[in-house]
Amino acid sequence: MRVLQDTWRIARFDLMTAIRTRRALVALLIYLAGALATGGALVWVENQFGDKIQTARTAIDASEAMASMQADAPNVYEGLASITGGDEAIARHLLHMPLVLLGFFWTTLTFLPLLIALVSYDIVNSEVNQRSARFILLRTSRTSLLLGKMLSHGLLFLAVTVAANVALFLYAWMKLPTFDLLPAAGLLLRFWMLTIPFGFCYIALAALVSSLVDGGGLSMAVMVGVLIGLGVLSSSADLGFLSPSFYKLNLWSPKLLDVLGSALAFLAFGLIFLGGASARLRWRDL
Repeated sequence: MRVLQDTWRIARFDLMTAIRTRRALVALLIYLAGALATGGALVWVENQFGDKIQTARTAIDASEAMASMQADAPNVYEGLASITGGDEAIARHLLHMPLVLLGFFWTTLTFLPLLIALVSYDIVNSEVNQRSARFILLRTSRTSLLLGKMLSHGLLFLAVTVAANVALFLYAWMKLPTFDLLPAAGLLLRFWMLTIPFGFCYIALAALVSSLVDGGGLSMAVMVGVLIGLGVLSSSADLGFLSPSFYKLNLWSPKLLDVLGSALAFLAFGLIFLGGASARLRWRDL
């Protein structure tokens, strides 16, 4: 109970500090700008070409029906599956998804780790470099310090993603006459819930990098380099499973078990990264 109380106390203080130093505002504005830019572009596309997009979807469905009746007929989904790792079920699922939500979730999966790198690069070493960790640890444990910092950054990004999702949803609702409210709300809620384990993984990675690298600027550079390295590793046929990026594709899957498996993979990677940061902080001379 004492650990939980200290964790919350540290998280609350760190979050207030982030708000006072405008770090939270910067994160919010960057994410909102990206969300509205993506949403605005995709809403414009749907307004301009919505009829053609729906016609193309209908034609592809008709082609698939023909392929199922004629063995030698081309299966269009086989071609579309080339961009989804060969998974035709995901290709079919994505094709019938609202374009604005599809693009927004893709933007989240692509750029949220970079935003975390920009905001949370010094999640641990800021306290160490400023020697404030010594005073904090007179009243609490190193575990509470790490968990409190993680919680504050997690709450920050939780608030940012909620604001971005609500802004996008309202904008699409106002601008798209064909926007189907309830199905879109359910899909957006699903995407937001998947953002939580995804974001936890990369915040924990930032904590690990920050615990290993002292300099603020250097830890940001290392974090970006690690993200690039993990992205490259995920494309390996033999070692791709060692990278969190390897599990992003199944977040799009229509199969619940595949989605849950990927979410659990991100949680597992996050716990591994957090364990590494905790071990480093535990044995470090502060």
